[in-house]
Amino acid sequence: MAFRAGVVIVCAGGGKRLGRIDKAVLRLKDKPLFYHAFRIFQEIKEIKQIVLVLRKNHIKLAKKLIPESEFLPLRQIITSGGKNKRVLVVEGGQKRRDSVYNGLSALGTDVNYAIIHDGARPFADREVVLRILKELRNHPAVTCGIKSCDTLKLVDKGFIKQTLPRKDIFLIQTPQGFKKTLILEAHKKFGDRRVFDDAQLIELMGKRVKVVEGDIRNIKITYPKDILLARAIADSI
Repeated sequence: MAFRAGVVIVCAGGGKRLGRIDKAVLRLKDKPLFYHAFRIFQEIKEIKQIVLVLRKNHIKLAKKLIPESEFLPLRQIITSGGKNKRVLVVEGGQKRRDSVYNGLSALGTDVNYAIIHDGARPFADREVVLRILKELRNHPAVTCGIKSCDTLKLVDKGFIKQTLPRKDIFLIQTPQGFKKTLILEAHKKFGDRRVFDDAQLIELMGKRVKVVEGDIRNIKITYPKDILLARAIADSI
């Protein structure tokens, strides 16, 4: 079967750590947050399908957030219920893992590799995505990450217990890529486990995950202070 990759962009989180700020209405350079992630993957021809996972109430809100001019194609897709050959819009679940699984399940049967990306990371880099796609041809699971520039300490009850070898530590990001059948199997087997990313599900299956270089600008908007940094990054690119 030919190599065909699709992406699941997860935008269904509640954003509780952002306080009263709803990620669905958060804008960067007058564009909805999720649109930035969507645009990156839309422009990569190797991505054959895009699945946007949104909360039910945000699907309606997204229609209002997208202006009729520049974003008309995406507005039409959302308005039509996501029934587009390349782009689908599906409803998220109660938890992130439910949303990811909904997105994976929506990918077409001809898509055999799945990229999973957090919609709260609006600055995914094209070159990073291409690195992941390249490595997926040789490895069933690939993630991106950056090396830590800071000294890392293991702290117990407020005191340093151990200094960790920085050269072996990576700060893991999304996108993450997988053979679709493998990540679906991992979600079915270990979806009820408390994990921190989808790559950890593959670890639980006893399989190795390839790591490629990420991008320091690929931040995840989690706390209010991240919004200021995101706006600064958006203004610089």
